[in-house]
Amino acid sequence: MMDQKRSFFSFVPLAAALFGLGFILNACGSDTDGGGGGSGGGGSGAGTPTGTTTGTGVAPGTGAGTPTGPGTGGGDGTSTSGTSGSGAGPTTGTGAGGHGSIDCDDPAGTVPALKLTEVVSGLNRPLYVTSEPADASRLYVVEQGGTIRIVSGGALQSGAFLDITSIVQQSEYAGDERGLLGLAFHPDYASNGRFFIFHNTRARSTVLKEYRRSSDNPDLADPTPVREFFTVTGLRGNHNGGMLAFGPDGMLYVGVGDGGSDGDAQDPDSNGQNIETKKGKILRIDVDNYPTPPAGNLTGGDPDIWDYGLRNPWRFSFDQCSGDLYIGDVGAKDIEEINIEPRGQGNRNYGWSIFEGSNCFQPTQEPGCDLPNHTLPVKELSHGTGDGGSITGGYVYRGSNIPGLRGTYLYGDFSNNRIYSLVWKNGALVSSGNMSANLGSEDTLQALASFGEDAAGELYVVDYAVRNANGTVSGRLYRIDPE
Repeated sequence: MMDQKRSFFSFVPLAAALFGLGFILNACGSDTDGGGGGSGGGGSGAGTPTGTTTGTGVAPGTGAGTPTGPGTGGGDGTSTSGTSGSGAGPTTGTGAGGHGSIDCDDPAGTVPALKLTEVVSGLNRPLYVTSEPADASRLYVVEQGGTIRIVSGGALQSGAFLDITSIVQQSEYAGDERGLLGLAFHPDYASNGRFFIFHNTRARSTVLKEYRRSSDNPDLADPTPVREFFTVTGLRGNHNGGMLAFGPDGMLYVGVGDGGSDGDAQDPDSNGQNIETKKGKILRIDVDNYPTPPAGNLTGGDPDIWDYGLRNPWRFSFDQCSGDLYIGDVGAKDIEEINIEPRGQGNRNYGWSIFEGSNCFQPTQEPGCDLPNHTLPVKELSHGTGDGGSITGGYVYRGSNIPGLRGTYLYGDFSNNRIYSLVWKNGALVSSGNMSANLGSEDTLQALASFGEDAAGELYVVDYAVRNANGTVSGRLYRIDPE
Protein backbone atom coordinates (compact mmCIF):
# COMPACT_ATOMS: atom_id res chain seq x y z
CA MET A 1 0.00 0.00 0.00
CA MET A 2 1.37 3.41 -0.99
CA ASP A 3 2.35 5.46 2.03
CA GLN A 4 0.88 8.81 2.94
CA LYS A 5 3.84 10.82 1.74
CA ARG A 6 4.03 9.18 -1.64
CA SER A 7 0.36 9.74 -2.29
CA PHE A 8 1.05 13.35 -1.27
CA PHE A 9 3.79 13.61 -3.85
CA SER A 10 1.48 12.37 -6.55
CA PHE A 11 -0.22 15.77 -6.65
CA VAL A 12 2.44 18.16 -5.32
CA PRO A 13 4.98 19.05 -8.02
CA LEU A 14 8.13 18.47 -5.99
CA ALA A 15 11.19 17.44 -7.87
CA ALA A 16 12.68 16.74 -4.46
CA ALA A 17 10.63 13.59 -4.25
CA LEU A 18 13.14 12.13 -6.64
CA PHE A 19 15.78 12.51 -3.95
CA GLY A 20 13.82 10.71 -1.32
CA LEU A 21 11.63 13.33 0.20
CA GLY A 22 8.72 11.13 1.08
CA PHE A 23 11.16 10.25 3.36
CA ILE A 24 11.96 11.05 6.72
CA LEU A 25 10.23 14.03 7.63
CA ASN A 26 8.31 12.27 10.12
CA ALA A 27 9.28 9.15 8.83
CA CYS A 28 6.51 7.93 6.81
CA GLY A 29 3.28 9.00 8.17
CA SER A 30 1.39 6.05 7.23
CA ASP A 31 3.57 3.65 5.82
CA THR A 32 2.24 3.97 3.53
CA ASP A 33 15.17 23.71 36.50
CA GLY A 34 14.16 25.55 36.87
CA GLY A 35 13.52 27.71 34.00
CA GLY A 36 15.07 26.23 30.99
CA GLY A 37 18.01 28.25 30.28
CA GLY A 38 18.45 29.28 33.85
CA SER A 39 21.37 27.87 35.65
CA GLY A 40 20.96 24.38 36.91
CA GLY A 41 19.22 21.43 35.37
CA GLY A 42 16.93 18.73 36.55
CA GLY A 43 16.68 17.85 40.12
CA SER A 44 14.70 18.52 43.17
CA GLY A 45 15.12 20.20 46.41
CA ALA A 46 15.11 23.65 47.74
CA GLY A 47 17.34 26.01 45.93
CA THR A 48 18.56 29.38 46.80
CA PRO A 49 19.46 30.82 43.59
CA THR A 50 20.57 34.32 43.22
CA GLY A 51 19.73 36.15 40.07
CA THR A 52 17.28 38.50 38.51
CA THR A 53 14.43 36.79 36.80
CA THR A 54 10.74 37.14 37.28
CA GLY A 55 8.19 34.66 36.12
CA THR A 56 6.19 31.65 37.06
CA GLY A 57 8.14 28.98 38.81
CA VAL A 58 6.81 25.87 37.20
CA ALA A 59 9.80 23.59 37.21
CA PRO A 60 11.62 21.95 40.06
CA GLY A 61 14.57 23.90 41.33
CA THR A 62 18.01 22.45 41.40
CA GLY A 63 21.05 22.85 43.50
CA ALA A 64 21.36 24.08 46.98
CA GLY A 65 20.28 27.50 48.05
CA THR A 66 17.06 29.46 48.64
CA PRO A 67 14.31 30.95 46.60
CA THR A 68 13.06 34.45 46.81
CA GLY A 69 9.36 33.99 47.14
CA PRO A 70 7.56 30.70 46.61
CA GLY A 71 9.18 30.13 43.21
CA THR A 72 11.91 27.64 42.67
CA GLY A 73 10.73 24.29 43.81
CA GLY A 74 7.82 24.33 41.46
CA GLY A 75 5.47 27.02 42.66
CA ASP A 76 4.13 30.26 41.35
CA GLY A 77 5.64 33.58 42.14
CA THR A 78 8.89 35.32 41.65
CA SER A 79 11.67 32.90 41.06
CA THR A 80 15.26 33.38 40.26
CA SER A 81 17.94 31.64 38.43
CA GLY A 82 21.53 31.99 39.38
CA THR A 83 24.55 30.09 40.32
CA SER A 84 23.09 26.99 41.84
CA GLY A 85 19.37 26.88 41.56
CA SER A 86 16.98 27.35 38.74
CA GLY A 87 13.73 29.14 38.41
CA ALA A 88 11.26 29.62 35.68
CA GLY A 89 11.44 33.21 34.67
CA PRO A 90 13.05 34.98 31.78
CA THR A 91 16.59 33.88 32.27
CA THR A 92 19.99 34.30 30.81
CA GLY A 93 22.23 31.63 32.15
CA THR A 94 23.40 28.11 31.77
CA GLY A 95 20.65 25.70 32.61
CA ALA A 96 20.57 22.10 31.53
CA GLY A 97 17.43 22.81 29.58
CA GLY A 98 19.25 25.21 27.30
CA HIS A 99 21.31 28.34 27.56
CA GLY A 100 20.37 31.79 26.47
CA SER A 101 17.56 34.21 27.15
CA ILE A 102 14.34 32.26 27.66
CA ASP A 103 11.10 33.97 28.68
CA CYS A 104 8.98 32.00 31.15
CA ASP A 105 6.47 34.73 31.97
CA ASP A 106 2.80 34.08 31.35
CA PRO A 107 1.59 35.14 27.90
CA ALA A 108 0.87 38.84 27.53
CA GLY A 109 -1.98 39.97 25.31
CA THR A 110 -3.31 38.02 22.36
CA VAL A 111 -1.51 36.29 19.53
CA PRO A 112 -1.05 38.85 16.74
CA ALA A 113 -1.03 38.28 13.01
CA LEU A 114 2.01 36.11 12.27
CA LYS A 115 4.15 35.34 9.26
CA LEU A 116 6.84 32.96 8.10
CA THR A 117 9.92 35.07 7.39
CA GLU A 118 12.38 33.44 5.01
CA VAL A 119 15.82 33.30 6.60
CA VAL A 120 17.74 31.45 3.87
CA SER A 121 17.12 29.31 0.80
CA GLY A 122 19.38 27.09 -1.25
CA LEU A 123 19.51 24.26 1.31
CA ASN A 124 19.91 20.66 0.19
CA ARG A 125 17.16 18.54 1.77
CA PRO A 126 17.26 20.20 5.21
CA LEU A 127 15.83 18.27 8.13
CA TYR A 128 16.50 20.26 11.28
CA VAL A 129 17.80 23.55 12.66
CA THR A 130 19.14 24.60 16.04
CA SER A 131 21.56 27.08 17.56
CA GLU A 132 24.41 26.86 19.98
CA PRO A 133 22.99 26.76 23.52
CA ALA A 134 24.38 30.20 24.42
CA ASP A 135 24.35 31.96 21.05
CA ALA A 136 21.17 32.61 19.10
CA SER A 137 23.02 34.51 16.37
CA ARG A 138 24.28 31.38 14.61
CA LEU A 139 21.97 28.67 13.32
CA TYR A 140 23.04 25.17 12.31
CA VAL A 141 21.03 23.39 9.61
CA VAL A 142 21.20 19.62 9.21
CA GLU A 143 21.04 18.40 5.60
CA GLN A 144 20.01 14.81 4.95
CA GLY A 145 22.96 13.97 2.72
CA GLY A 146 25.49 14.43 5.51
CA THR A 147 26.30 18.12 5.95
CA ILE A 148 25.70 20.70 8.68
CA ARG A 149 25.53 24.31 7.43
CA ILE A 150 25.87 27.53 9.42
CA VAL A 151 23.55 30.51 9.00
CA SER A 152 25.13 33.65 10.43
CA GLY A 153 23.99 37.24 10.04
CA GLY A 154 21.05 36.02 7.98
CA ALA A 155 23.35 34.44 5.37
CA LEU A 156 24.15 30.82 4.59
CA GLN A 157 27.89 30.27 4.86
CA SER A 158 29.41 28.72 1.76
CA GLY A 159 31.31 25.92 3.43
CA ALA A 160 29.96 23.21 5.70
CA PHE A 161 30.53 23.18 9.45
CA LEU A 162 30.70 19.38 9.14
CA ASP A 163 30.66 17.22 6.01
CA ILE A 164 30.42 13.46 6.53
CA THR A 165 28.72 12.71 3.22
CA SER A 166 31.22 9.96 2.46
CA ILE A 167 30.09 7.84 5.42
CA VAL A 168 26.37 8.67 5.49
CA GLN A 169 23.86 6.40 3.76
CA GLN A 170 22.46 8.28 0.76
CA SER A 171 18.93 8.06 -0.59
CA GLU A 172 18.50 5.10 -2.91
CA TYR A 173 14.87 5.59 -3.88
CA ALA A 174 11.99 8.04 -3.56
CA GLY A 175 10.86 7.95 0.04
CA ASP A 176 14.21 6.79 1.48
CA GLU A 177 14.36 8.21 4.99
CA ARG A 178 18.01 7.53 5.74
CA GLY A 179 20.78 10.08 6.11
CA LEU A 180 22.09 12.52 8.71
CA LEU A 181 19.09 12.77 11.00
CA GLY A 182 19.88 14.60 14.23
CA LEU A 183 22.15 17.11 15.99
CA ALA A 184 22.48 18.29 19.59
CA PHE A 185 25.01 20.62 21.18
CA HIS A 186 26.32 19.90 24.66
CA PRO A 187 24.86 22.36 27.22
CA ASP A 188 28.40 23.64 27.77
CA TYR A 189 29.28 23.80 24.08
CA ALA A 190 30.66 27.32 24.37
CA SER A 191 33.46 26.07 26.61
CA ASN A 192 33.92 22.44 25.56
CA GLY A 193 32.95 22.39 21.85
CA ARG A 194 31.16 19.04 22.15
CA PHE A 195 28.25 18.08 19.89
CA PHE A 196 26.45 14.89 18.93
CA ILE A 197 24.95 13.52 15.72
CA PHE A 198 22.78 10.56 14.73
CA HIS A 199 23.07 9.15 11.20
CA ASN A 200 22.59 6.13 8.98
CA THR A 201 25.82 4.48 7.93
CA ARG A 202 26.65 2.79 4.65
CA ALA A 203 26.85 -0.43 6.63
CA ARG A 204 23.04 -0.37 7.02
CA SER A 205 22.98 0.75 10.64
CA THR A 206 22.38 3.96 12.58
CA VAL A 207 24.95 5.35 14.96
CA LEU A 208 25.21 7.98 17.70
CA LYS A 209 28.54 9.83 17.64
CA GLU A 210 30.30 12.68 19.39
CA TYR A 211 32.32 15.32 17.55
CA ARG A 212 34.16 18.47 18.63
CA ARG A 213 34.41 21.97 17.30
CA SER A 214 37.73 22.76 15.65
CA SER A 215 40.23 24.32 18.04
CA ASP A 216 41.31 26.72 15.28
CA ASN A 217 38.06 27.84 13.70
CA PRO A 218 34.62 28.04 15.37
CA ASP A 219 32.99 27.75 11.94
CA LEU A 220 34.40 24.25 11.46
CA ALA A 221 34.09 20.95 13.22
CA ASP A 222 36.98 18.56 13.64
CA PRO A 223 36.06 15.88 11.06
CA THR A 224 37.37 13.05 13.26
CA PRO A 225 34.72 11.70 15.64
CA VAL A 226 35.59 11.63 19.33
CA ARG A 227 33.63 8.48 20.08
CA GLU A 228 30.81 6.23 19.00
CA PHE A 229 28.19 5.45 21.65
CA PHE A 230 26.09 2.74 20.02
CA THR A 231 24.77 1.44 16.72
CA VAL A 232 21.33 0.15 15.86
CA THR A 233 21.21 -2.52 13.17
CA GLY A 234 18.38 -4.09 11.20
CA LEU A 235 16.60 -0.86 10.28
CA ARG A 236 14.72 -0.58 7.02
CA GLY A 237 14.60 2.57 4.93
CA ASN A 238 11.89 4.15 7.07
CA HIS A 239 11.08 4.80 10.74
CA ASN A 240 14.66 5.52 11.75
CA GLY A 241 13.91 8.39 14.15
CA GLY A 242 16.96 10.53 14.74
CA MET A 243 15.97 13.34 17.10
CA LEU A 244 18.57 14.34 19.72
CA ALA A 245 18.00 16.74 22.62
CA PHE A 246 19.54 17.37 26.01
CA GLY A 247 16.96 17.32 28.77
CA PRO A 248 16.73 19.48 31.89
CA ASP A 249 18.61 16.72 33.74
CA GLY A 250 21.67 17.13 31.50
CA MET A 251 21.13 13.72 29.86
CA LEU A 252 21.01 13.22 26.08
CA TYR A 253 17.69 11.88 24.78
CA VAL A 254 17.64 9.96 21.48
CA GLY A 255 14.61 9.04 19.37
CA VAL A 256 14.74 5.73 17.47
CA GLY A 257 11.95 4.48 15.20
CA ASP A 258 10.51 0.98 15.27
CA GLY A 259 12.73 -0.17 12.40
CA GLY A 260 10.30 0.30 9.54
CA SER A 261 7.55 -1.56 7.78
CA ASP A 262 7.41 -4.24 5.13
CA GLY A 263 4.76 -3.05 2.73
CA ASP A 264 1.49 -3.04 4.62
CA ALA A 265 2.92 -4.91 7.61
CA GLN A 266 3.42 -2.48 10.49
CA ASP A 267 6.16 -3.12 13.06
CA PRO A 268 6.66 -6.65 11.70
CA ASP A 269 9.31 -7.40 14.33
CA SER A 270 7.11 -6.16 17.23
CA ASN A 271 9.86 -3.78 18.32
CA GLY A 272 7.56 -1.20 19.88
CA GLN A 273 6.71 -3.38 22.87
CA ASN A 274 10.06 -5.20 23.09
CA ILE A 275 12.19 -3.58 25.80
CA GLU A 276 15.23 -5.65 24.78
CA THR A 277 15.72 -3.51 21.66
CA LYS A 278 16.44 0.19 21.15
CA LYS A 279 13.94 0.39 18.28
CA GLY A 280 10.66 2.17 18.87
CA LYS A 281 12.04 4.01 21.90
CA ILE A 282 13.27 7.24 23.38
CA LEU A 283 16.68 6.54 24.86
CA ARG A 284 18.45 8.49 27.61
CA ILE A 285 22.20 8.42 28.08
CA ASP A 286 24.83 10.11 30.18
CA VAL A 287 27.40 11.29 27.65
CA ASP A 288 30.08 11.57 30.36
CA ASN A 289 29.67 8.08 31.80
CA TYR A 290 28.34 5.91 28.96
CA PRO A 291 27.64 2.97 28.93
CA THR A 292 26.68 3.24 32.60
CA PRO A 293 22.95 4.02 32.47
CA PRO A 294 21.73 7.08 34.36
CA ALA A 295 19.50 6.50 37.36
CA GLY A 296 15.83 6.43 36.42
CA ASN A 297 16.07 4.56 33.12
CA LEU A 298 13.77 1.61 32.53
CA THR A 299 15.01 -1.59 34.14
CA GLY A 300 14.71 -5.16 32.92
CA GLY A 301 15.65 -4.51 29.30
CA ASP A 302 18.04 -2.41 27.26
CA PRO A 303 19.61 -0.08 29.84
CA ASP A 304 19.39 2.98 27.57
CA ILE A 305 15.57 3.00 27.39
CA TRP A 306 13.62 5.90 28.86
CA ASP A 307 10.23 5.43 27.07
CA TYR A 308 8.89 2.75 24.73
CA GLY A 309 5.89 1.87 22.57
CA LEU A 310 6.67 4.52 19.91
CA ARG A 311 6.43 4.15 16.14
CA ASN A 312 8.65 6.97 14.98
CA PRO A 313 9.29 9.85 17.41
CA TRP A 314 10.65 11.95 14.57
CA ARG A 315 10.73 15.21 16.53
CA PHE A 316 10.44 15.79 20.27
CA SER A 317 11.45 18.67 22.54
CA PHE A 318 11.61 19.88 26.13
CA ASP A 319 9.75 22.94 27.33
CA GLN A 320 12.61 25.19 28.39
CA CYS A 321 10.65 26.37 31.43
CA SER A 322 8.73 23.38 32.79
CA GLY A 323 11.06 20.66 31.53
CA ASP A 324 8.07 18.69 30.19
CA LEU A 325 8.77 16.43 27.21
CA TYR A 326 6.61 16.90 24.08
CA ILE A 327 6.72 13.98 21.60
CA GLY A 328 5.38 13.94 18.06
CA ASP A 329 4.95 10.27 17.12
CA VAL A 330 4.20 9.50 13.48
CA GLY A 331 1.14 7.33 12.93
CA ALA A 332 0.52 4.41 10.65
CA LYS A 333 -2.88 4.28 8.95
CA ASP A 334 -5.25 6.50 10.91
CA ILE A 335 -3.85 8.61 13.75
CA GLU A 336 -0.97 11.03 14.35
CA GLU A 337 -0.26 11.78 17.99
CA ILE A 338 1.27 14.23 20.44
CA ASN A 339 2.36 12.84 23.79
CA ILE A 340 3.29 15.09 26.72
CA GLU A 341 5.37 13.71 29.55
CA PRO A 342 5.80 15.66 32.81
CA ARG A 343 9.37 16.42 33.69
CA GLY A 344 11.29 13.41 34.92
CA GLN A 345 8.34 11.00 34.62
CA GLY A 346 9.62 8.55 32.04
CA ASN A 347 9.43 4.75 31.74
CA ARG A 348 6.16 5.18 29.89
CA ASN A 349 4.62 2.83 27.36
CA TYR A 350 2.94 4.79 24.57
CA GLY A 351 1.22 1.72 23.17
CA TRP A 352 2.63 1.09 19.69
CA SER A 353 2.16 -1.29 17.94
CA ILE A 354 -0.80 -2.64 19.87
CA PHE A 355 -2.31 0.84 19.86
CA GLU A 356 -2.19 3.59 17.27
CA GLY A 357 -3.10 6.63 19.26
CA SER A 358 -6.13 5.68 21.35
CA ASN A 359 -7.27 2.98 18.89
CA CYS A 360 -6.43 -0.69 19.25
CA PHE A 361 -4.32 -1.41 16.18
CA GLN A 362 -3.16 -5.03 16.50
CA PRO A 363 -5.49 -6.87 18.89
CA THR A 364 -3.81 -10.19 18.10
CA GLN A 365 -0.43 -9.01 19.42
CA GLU A 366 0.19 -9.99 23.04
CA PRO A 367 -1.16 -8.86 25.46
CA GLY A 368 -3.97 -7.64 23.23
CA CYS A 369 -6.05 -4.50 23.59
CA ASP A 370 -6.05 -4.70 27.38
CA LEU A 371 -2.57 -3.20 27.47
CA PRO A 372 -2.03 -2.31 31.10
CA ASN A 373 -0.80 1.10 32.14
CA HIS A 374 -0.04 2.48 28.70
CA THR A 375 -0.14 6.25 28.20
CA LEU A 376 -2.69 7.76 25.82
CA PRO A 377 -1.91 10.76 23.59
CA VAL A 378 -2.76 14.28 24.66
CA LYS A 379 -3.71 15.22 21.09
CA GLU A 380 -4.57 13.20 17.97
CA LEU A 381 -4.81 14.16 14.31
CA SER A 382 -6.96 11.99 12.07
CA HIS A 383 -6.01 10.88 8.58
CA GLY A 384 -9.68 10.49 7.78
CA THR A 385 -10.48 14.15 8.36
CA GLY A 386 -7.36 15.33 6.54
CA ASP A 387 -5.99 16.97 9.67
CA GLY A 388 -2.94 14.74 9.76
CA GLY A 389 -0.88 12.34 7.73
CA SER A 390 2.66 12.58 9.09
CA ILE A 391 3.15 14.61 12.25
CA THR A 392 6.09 16.93 12.87
CA GLY A 393 6.64 17.62 16.56
CA GLY A 394 7.60 21.16 17.52
CA TYR A 395 8.38 23.40 20.50
CA VAL A 396 6.78 25.42 23.26
CA TYR A 397 7.35 29.06 22.40
CA ARG A 398 9.56 30.77 24.99
CA GLY A 399 10.82 33.72 22.98
CA SER A 400 10.24 37.43 23.55
CA ASN A 401 9.17 38.65 20.09
CA ILE A 402 5.59 37.31 20.38
CA PRO A 403 4.49 37.74 24.03
CA GLY A 404 0.97 36.46 23.37
CA LEU A 405 2.37 33.14 22.13
CA ARG A 406 4.44 32.32 25.22
CA GLY A 407 3.70 28.88 26.65
CA THR A 408 2.03 27.68 23.43
CA TYR A 409 3.28 24.49 21.79
CA LEU A 410 3.52 24.66 17.99
CA TYR A 411 3.66 21.54 15.85
CA GLY A 412 2.66 20.59 12.33
CA ASP A 413 2.14 17.98 9.66
CA PHE A 414 4.44 17.12 6.81
CA SER A 415 1.71 15.91 4.46
CA ASN A 416 -0.45 19.03 4.50
CA ASN A 417 1.94 21.76 5.80
CA ARG A 418 -0.47 22.82 8.50
CA ILE A 419 0.80 24.31 11.76
CA TYR A 420 -1.19 23.59 14.90
CA SER A 421 -1.04 24.84 18.48
CA LEU A 422 -1.92 23.63 21.94
CA VAL A 423 -1.51 24.79 25.51
CA TRP A 424 -0.79 22.24 28.23
CA LYS A 425 -0.89 23.44 31.81
CA ASN A 426 -1.04 21.72 35.18
CA GLY A 427 -1.39 18.32 33.55
CA ALA A 428 -4.35 19.23 31.34
CA LEU A 429 -4.97 20.33 27.77
CA VAL A 430 -6.17 23.94 28.07
CA SER A 431 -6.66 24.75 24.39
CA SER A 432 -5.77 23.67 20.88
CA GLY A 433 -6.03 25.30 17.50
CA ASN A 434 -4.99 25.58 13.87
CA MET A 435 -2.54 28.41 13.12
CA SER A 436 -2.09 27.61 9.44
CA ALA A 437 -4.16 30.52 8.15
CA ASN A 438 -2.46 33.01 10.47
CA LEU A 439 0.98 31.86 9.30
CA GLY A 440 0.04 31.12 5.69
CA SER A 441 1.86 27.80 6.05
CA GLU A 442 -0.21 25.81 3.56
CA ASP A 443 0.54 28.35 0.82
CA THR A 444 4.19 28.93 1.76
CA LEU A 445 5.56 25.50 2.62
CA GLN A 446 6.03 22.44 0.45
CA ALA A 447 7.21 19.87 2.99
CA LEU A 448 7.26 20.75 6.69
CA ALA A 449 10.23 18.68 7.81
CA SER A 450 10.92 20.15 11.22
CA PHE A 451 10.67 23.00 13.65
CA GLY A 452 13.68 24.47 15.40
CA GLU A 453 14.41 26.65 18.43
CA ASP A 454 17.27 29.06 19.01
CA ALA A 455 18.90 30.03 22.29
CA ALA A 456 16.53 32.98 22.67
CA GLY A 457 13.44 30.77 22.40
CA GLU A 458 12.44 31.96 18.91
CA LEU A 459 11.04 29.27 16.61
CA TYR A 460 11.84 28.25 13.04
CA VAL A 461 10.29 26.07 10.36
CA VAL A 462 12.36 23.86 8.04
CA ASP A 463 10.93 23.36 4.55
CA TYR A 464 12.52 20.28 3.03
CA ALA A 465 12.20 21.19 -0.62
CA VAL A 466 10.70 23.95 -2.73
CA ARG A 467 10.41 24.07 -6.50
CA ASN A 468 11.62 27.44 -7.70
CA ALA A 469 10.33 29.31 -10.74
CA ASN A 470 13.27 28.09 -12.84
CA GLY A 471 12.52 24.47 -11.97
CA THR A 472 15.34 23.98 -9.48
CA VAL A 473 14.62 22.62 -6.04
CA SER A 474 15.96 23.93 -2.77
CA GLY A 475 15.03 23.73 0.87
CA ARG A 476 14.32 26.83 2.90
CA LEU A 477 14.43 28.01 6.48
CA TYR A 478 11.76 30.29 7.94
CA ARG A 479 11.37 32.10 11.26
CA ILE A 480 8.00 32.60 12.94
CA ASP A 481 7.57 36.38 13.37
CA PRO A 482 4.83 38.88 14.19
CA GLU A 483 3.56 40.81 11.19
